[in-house]
Amino acid sequence: MKFYLVRHVETKGNLEKRFAGITETEYTEKGLMQFEELKKKLSEDFEYDSIYSSPISRAKKIACAVGKKKNIDVICEEALSEMNFGIFENKTFDEIQSEDSCYWKKWNEDYMYYQIPKGDSLASFHKRVTKFLDKIKNDEGSSLVVCHGGTIQSIITHLLNLEIDKRWHFFVPLAGMVEIDYKDGFGIINGLFKLTESE
Repeated sequence: MKFYLVRHVETKGNLEKRFAGITETEYTEKGLMQFEELKKKLSEDFEYDSIYSSPISRAKKIACAVGKKKNIDVICEEALSEMNFGIFENKTFDEIQSEDSCYWKKWNEDYMYYQIPKGDSLASFHKRVTKFLDKIKNDEGSSLVVCHGGTIQSIITHLLNLEIDKRWHFFVPLAGMVEIDYKDGFGIINGLFKLTESE
């Protein structure tokens, strides 16, 4: 399977540096321009046999726009959602320090396995993503996957057979794309692409 992993465009949550994991947040003006560029590039420059998307609208809007152009039905998967930050959701770092500092300390002491109240642990989030990925990674053809930064980190580490803590070596910018070929249990990164010119 060839995977085209695309991160959504800039949102107000990104701009305000909020932990907007599963929280809906609108595109900024820059994000709207990136959306148009991304839609054009993904529709015209690449071919897909399938399109998967997070159900969160900042990703889903992009996938559906490309699917409409390509005449491909988009498959929305809850497993591709961003990490649920629970009580930290939609808060800035300063707000968390003011309102939930004790929980933040616990998370920092055990970021892998501590489950944020009303949210995920990193380990459970990663397991959710990789469990879905195992269902499709050996399929033939190519697939566009539109989702989130944390989700893409989990996908990359899993396809490259790396430990979960190696995820921090990979960063995909907003409106960026990673191309990975996966076959017979072996993943290869073919490139990291910036698909928009909007700054």
